[in-house]
Amino acid sequence: MGAKAGLIHLGGGIPAHALAGGPAFDPERSAALAATILGGPVAPAGARTLAEGGVWPERGTICVGAGEHTALVGYAEICPDRPGTITDWIRAVAPGGDAHGVFMHSVVDFGAVAVWEHGEIRRSISLAPDSGVMDDLGDPLTFEAPFWNGDHAVDEDYPLPFHPLDFGEAALLALFGFGIEGSPAAYAFDPGTVALPAFRPAG
Repeated sequence: MGAKAGLIHLGGGIPAHALAGGPAFDPERSAALAATILGGPVAPAGARTLAEGGVWPERGTICVGAGEHTALVGYAEICPDRPGTITDWIRAVAPGGDAHGVFMHSVVDFGAVAVWEHGEIRRSISLAPDSGVMDDLGDPLTFEAPFWNGDHAVDEDYPLPFHPLDFGEAALLALFGFGIEGSPAAYAFDPGTVALPAFRPAG
């Protein structure tokens, strides 16, 4: 698998509901949030759909689609080993302190998911075969049950009870309504139809 993702939805509710409705992103709000995250002025760099680069844009680029109450951020540099450690950042940028995040990196078989509510971490779980379970905070989410019950076990020599990238794919589908390498028939919407404005540092 070649899946990579650094994707965060800022705002209340399940991200899939907002995305399936065909979100309208405001260019000025999007640029302002990108500048806040990058810590300085930004310049437009086209757009990336969720199917083509939006969940993991190239280095030096951030994808931000912001509306009045919610925003979607795709950024490779915000893929923490322990999602619980970015709670202060979530409080600073998320309306009401609510957010969902899914993070994957296929090179190291890393997968993670996190949910914040009212500025507090509700669930953070991250794991990779070389490091084991790095974050395990809060109660498991509904989609996790089959993984912990052994329904997605890999071969007996694998150091984890399931593959982190399979876990990440399931998290994307359950929370965001689409996947990277899953079956499009199961998606709530076509990720190729949702394009995020892209930005790079200005100058």
